[in-house]
Amino acid sequence: MENAEERYELTGSGIDDAGEAAYEFLTAEKVERKDALRVRLALEEALLRYRDEGTAEGFTLRCRRRFRAPRVELTLSGPSLDPLSEGDEPDSGALTGMMAHMGLAPLWQYKDGVNRVLFTPKRKKRSLMGSLAVALVLAVVLGYLCRFLPEAVRLVLLDKLVTPVFDTFMGLLTAISGPMIFLSVTWGICCIGDVASFGRIGKRMITMFILLTVILSVVGGAAVLPFFPLTAGGGQAFDPSELLDMVLDIVPSNFFTPFTEGNPLQIIFVAVLIGVALLLLGEKVSVAANFVEQSNYVVQLIMEAVSSLVPVFVFGSVFRMFLGNEFRLLTRSYKIVPVVVLSTAVVMACSLAIVCVRRKVGPMTILKKTMPTFLIGLSTASSVAAYPTNQECCERKLGIDEKITRFGIPLGQVIYMPGASVLFLVAGFCMAEIYGVPITPAWLLTALFICVMLAIAAPPVPGSTLTCYTLLFTQLGMPMEAVAIMTALNVILEFLATASDLFCLQLALTDLGGSLDMLDVDTLRSKT
Repeated sequence: MENAEERYELTGSGIDDAGEAAYEFLTAEKVERKDALRVRLALEEALLRYRDEGTAEGFTLRCRRRFRAPRVELTLSGPSLDPLSEGDEPDSGALTGMMAHMGLAPLWQYKDGVNRVLFTPKRKKRSLMGSLAVALVLAVVLGYLCRFLPEAVRLVLLDKLVTPVFDTFMGLLTAISGPMIFLSVTWGICCIGDVASFGRIGKRMITMFILLTVILSVVGGAAVLPFFPLTAGGGQAFDPSELLDMVLDIVPSNFFTPFTEGNPLQIIFVAVLIGVALLLLGEKVSVAANFVEQSNYVVQLIMEAVSSLVPVFVFGSVFRMFLGNEFRLLTRSYKIVPVVVLSTAVVMACSLAIVCVRRKVGPMTILKKTMPTFLIGLSTASSVAAYPTNQECCERKLGIDEKITRFGIPLGQVIYMPGASVLFLVAGFCMAEIYGVPITPAWLLTALFICVMLAIAAPPVPGSTLTCYTLLFTQLGMPMEAVAIMTALNVILEFLATASDLFCLQLALTDLGGSLDMLDVDTLRSKT
C-alpha cells in the first residue's frame, strides 16, 4: 500500500481494516514494528472516540510518502473534536505538541469543518556511528595517499572540487541555523498553550532545568579550564563594562540583523519575545502560531535531510585538511576528547551526588537502574530512541510519579542538555587555543552564556549540533574551519553528550519528584 487513499465506514470492521492498512503500509516503509503497532493502536483509539461521539459516518485514510518520510493521515468531516486530548489535564496540549515534535505522537488539526489527525513515525535508520566512522577512515586513507600526488594535482583537487563543495555545505548550514533556532524556541513557547498551563509542576520544572544547566556547565567548564590558558585580553585587567556590553548586545537594533549576522543570543532573544507575545495573545493570533508551527516542521525536515549528508561532510572536511596540509590542526585538537570525557564525568558525578545526598540513596543503586538508558544514548546518540526505556526507568525503577515523567521527560529531552552545553564550551576552549583567540574573562562569560542558550534552544534532531557549532564559532570570532574540525571530532563526542544528558535528566526528575512529594522513596532505594 503506497501513496494510497481509501474511504471507510466508521464501524468496527471499518476501523479494523483501516488499522491493518496503516500497519501494512508502515512496515513496508521499514518503520520498526513496535512503532507501526503503536501507530495502529493510536489510530484505532482515535477512530473509536469519533465513533462513540457520533461525529461522522465515515472517514478517509491516506498513506503516503513525502520526502521519503512515511505519513498516515486520517480525515473526518464534522464538529471539532481532538481525539488526542486527555480531558481536563491542563498540560495535555503542551505534552502532545512536544511528543509530536519528537515524532512520538500524532498531530490533530481542525480546519474548514474537517478533523485531521497526522501520524509521522520515524523510519528505522542505519547506525549513524558506523557511517561516520567509515567516512572518517576513508578520508584519512585517501588523504594520506593523495600526499604522494604532485602538488599541482592536489591544489586542483583542493581549489576546484573539495573547497567549493565544503563552502557550499557550510553556507547551507549557516542559512539553516538561524531560522532553525528561532523557530524551535518560538514554537516551543507557543506549544505551552496558555500561561496557566504549567501550574506548580511545570514552572518549577523549567526553572530547575535552566538553573541546573547553568550550574553544571559552570562546574564542567571550571573542571577543565586549567587545561587551557586564561589571559586578560591584551594584558589589561578585566573591565566590568565588557560584561555590560555583552548583556546589552543581546538586544538587536532590528529583527533582521540577528539572522544576517548569525548572532545566536539575539536570535534567541527575538524568538522568546515573539513566542511570549503569541502565547499571551492566544487565539487572536492562531494563524501566526500555526505558521510558526508549520514553518518549524519545514525547517526540521530540511535539517534532517541535510543531516543525512553529514558523513559526506565529515569525509570532505578531513580530506580537505590533508590536501591543504592542515591535518596538524586536527591532531592539535586531540586533547578535546579526554577533556570532554573529564568534564562530562564531573557533570554526571555532581548530578549523582545531589540526588544521593538529598534522597539518601546509594550511588550504585542509581547507576544500576539508569545504565540501560545511558547505554542506549551512548550507542545511538538519540534521546528519542531512548524514550521508552527512559520512561520505564523513571516510573518503575526510580519511583517518579507519572504526572512528572509524562511531562518532564519530553520537555527535558528538548531543553535540558547539560552534556551538550559542556561539549560546546570545551569545543570553544579548544578552538580558541588552536586559532590563537585569547580566553579572557569576558570571552569566557560570553562563551558560557552562548553554550547554555544553544543547549536549551537546539532541537533534538540529527544535525542540529553542527548548526550550533556554526553559530558558536561565528559569535566567538573563529574561522569556519573550526566547524570542520569539530564535525570530525563530533563523531565520537555527540554520543557521549547525549548519554550524559539522559542520565542527568533522570536524576533531575528524581530530585524534583522528591521535592514535590511525588517520589516513591522505597522504589528508589530498592536494589531490584
